[in-house]
Amino acid sequence: MAAVAAEAGLSSGAVYTYVASKEALFHLVFAFGFGELGEGVPELPIATPAFSDTLELIGQGLRKAAASPRLRAALDEDAPAAVAVELTAVVEEHYATIAVLWPMLAVIERCAVDLPDLEVLYFRRGRRGYLTRLTRYVEQRTHAGLFRELPDAAVTARIITEAVTWFAWHRREDRDADVYDDERARRTVVEFVCGALIEPDR
Repeated sequence: MAAVAAEAGLSSGAVYTYVASKEALFHLVFAFGFGELGEGVPELPIATPAFSDTLELIGQGLRKAAASPRLRAALDEDAPAAVAVELTAVVEEHYATIAVLWPMLAVIERCAVDLPDLEVLYFRRGRRGYLTRLTRYVEQRTHAGLFRELPDAAVTARIITEAVTWFAWHRREDRDADVYDDERARRTVVEFVCGALIEPDR
C-alpha cells in the first residue's frame, strides 16, 4: 500500500480514504480492468469484499475476455475449407486476447504465488484448459494430414502460446519493449506458426 500511495502521490494514510484495505484495492484493480465498475463514482472508501467475490470477478472476466470462439469453432470442424485461414484466425485470436489482457494477467501471475485459490483458477483451470484445447486442435489437424507431423502436440501447443505470450505481453515488461513494432511482431508470430505447421500447398 505504501508503494501504491507513493506512485499516486499520496500519503500512506490517504489511500485508505479511497479503499478500506489492500484487499479492496486488489478487487478494484480487476473491477476496473475488466470494465465492471459501472457508471459514476462508487461510495468511498470502497469496502473490503469477500475474497470469493474477487475470485468470481476474476473468473468471469477471464471467461468473457478469453472465450476463444475461433478455437472452439475449429475444434467442431472436421475438415476446414482452408486450414491456413483457420489457423491464422486461431493464432490471431489468442494474440489479440493476450495483448488486451496482459496487465490483468501480470497482476494475477504475481499474486497467485501467495493466493492458492487464484493459482488454481488461473493456472490449473484457465491456462491449462486453453492449452488442452489447443493441443487437441493440433492433434486433430495433424491426424487429418493438414499439419506437419511433429513429435509432440502438447509441446507444439505450448510453443505457440509462448511465442504469442512473449510478443503480446512479456516483451512489454522487458528491456526490449521498444525494439519490435507491435503490428510487425503480431504478423510475424502468426506467419511463423502457420509456416511451421502447414505445408506450402495447403
